[in-house]
Formats: sequence, structure tokens, C-alpha cells
Amino acid sequence: MQVRRGADRAEIYSLAFSSTAEWLVVSSDKGTIHVFGLKVNSGVPQIDKPYTSSDVNVTLPTTGSSLSFIRGVLPKYFSSEWSVAQFRLPEGSQYIVAFGHQKNTIVILGMDGSFYRCQFDPVTRGEMTQLEFYNILKPEETF
Repeated sequence: MQVRRGADRAEIYSLAFSSTAEWLVVSSDKGTIHVFGLKVNSGVPQIDKPYTSSDVNVTLPTTGSSLSFIRGVLPKYFSSEWSVAQFRLPEGSQYIVAFGHQKNTIVILGMDGSFYRCQFDPVTRGEMTQLEFYNILKPEETF
């Protein structure tokens, strides 16, 4: 699987899968958080059989990139899965990401003491909405 957040290389600081394996969230050295949609293909589960890692196969959605029809002709760049949602943060700090308890929410913790809670809309896509901001090192900076 290949996912993209931009044209230039980025160092990944953190990544997390949602509990349903429907989403992947990634933070990078570019000061951005990206959410990617995943499609989970699993065989028919057997009753009384616990899932193992070999029971689930994560693949790109068939409705991913609008250029996926030319997958075999152009470089992988054009057939990559692009992010569903993005959130921009100040560059210069590392961020750890996780999925929140509420549906389609992301929790972001910065090494600079920052805490963000954001929500993404998988239908409209684009920029996430910031719901909360705190900085435990600078309590006067709150949202």
C-alpha cells in the first residue's frame, strides 16, 4: 500500500490505525496531520474462531485516486491514495497522533506541550476542524 500527503519526502513521526481499521492517521516533520481511508477485506469469519492477523487484509479503496484508472501506465505517484483530511500545525515540533473516542476525531500531542482535538469529515474531505487546544507548558495559550 502506498499513501501520499504531498510531492516531497517527509519523515513520519507517528501513525495510528482506527479501532475499526477504517482509517490511518499520520504525523510528519512537515507540520501536518493526514488521515487516509483504508478498506478492510476479510474472509467470512468462522463462529467461535478469534481473528488473527492473517484474517484481515488492508488494501486501498477502489474509489481512491481519480487517476487510478491509469495505474499501470504512470508512476506509482499518480495512483497513490491521497489523504481524506489534513490538519496543519506549527513546524519544528514532533507530534504524536491517535484516534479519539468520538467518531472521526483525532487527538494530537506535541512535544512542545500542545494538545489538539480535531474532527474530520470523510464525506466533504479537506481541512479538519479544531475542537480543542491546550498547552500544558503554557496554560495561558488555550482555544
